[in-house]
Amino acid sequence: MNERGHGSVEFAMAVGVLLLPVAVVVLAFGPWSETRVTANVMAAEAARAAVLELDQAAGNRAVIDLASDYGLPPTEVRIGWCGAAPGPLQAPSGSCPALRGTAVTVEVEVWTPTFNTPWGPIGGLWVSGEHAEPIDLYRSLD
Repeated sequence: MNERGHGSVEFAMAVGVLLLPVAVVVLAFGPWSETRVTANVMAAEAARAAVLELDQAAGNRAVIDLASDYGLPPTEVRIGWCGAAPGPLQAPSGSCPALRGTAVTVEVEVWTPTFNTPWGPIGGLWVSGEHAEPIDLYRSLD
């Protein structure tokens, strides 16, 4: 029995088995990182809009506008106010008091596929971003 050439076959199989998971993680990191930045930007803009207008609806509109700008459907974005678990954009969860010195905290979650293939995304997870914006102590609340 001739065993010549088995080493190269085993090497090729080992490289495929060891490098494939590494390649998958490296290729998936970019979209995850981009989605995390997107979620942080949406949370910051929502908190700022809510503080400036003293109205959470302004923050919700800011997130809806940003989701539209990023090409995200509303079903792939969730928002939660002041510690509440994030809910859909159509019915955000939680509320924040509009009192001087309090912080308006917003958590935004954005759905991102685990892997994109030519046949569509495979799997996915919610990536979250959070931001707190204080209401000015000397601001008029009229």
